[in-house]
Amino acid sequence: MNNQLAKQIEALEVSLLQPEVRRSAKRISELLADDFVEFGMFGKKYTKQDFVKILPNSEEEKFEKYEASEFECREIAEDTVLLTYKASIEFMKTNEKIWTLRCSIWQKRGDNWQMTFHQGTPIR
Repeated sequence: MNNQLAKQIEALEVSLLQPEVRRSAKRISELLADDFVEFGMFGKKYTKQDFVKILPNSEEEKFEKYEASEFECREIAEDTVLLTYKASIEFMKTNEKIWTLRCSIWQKRGDNWQMTFHQGTPIR
């Protein structure tokens, strides 16, 4: 897999952790595929429609800070990439920080890359 594609996928992933993107239903809609599914770190299943509806209006999102590192990117099929990484979520109201292992599947659909699957697992 070429380094340029890996950096592009990493940048798309990191953008989804940014407050301005998380508050934009339009941008979330562009980055998540219509058939997107997430298994969240607390065991809940989400769809694209859930995030388009919930994230832009979430009061909790205003008090969370995300950081990501240790990216590994590999092509698992034509126009399909698996990205794994380590992330932290800092809850600014309580100063609690949770570390997670994360994975996302990105697929090229038309001219754009979209996330089709995501999972976050807390590190214990």
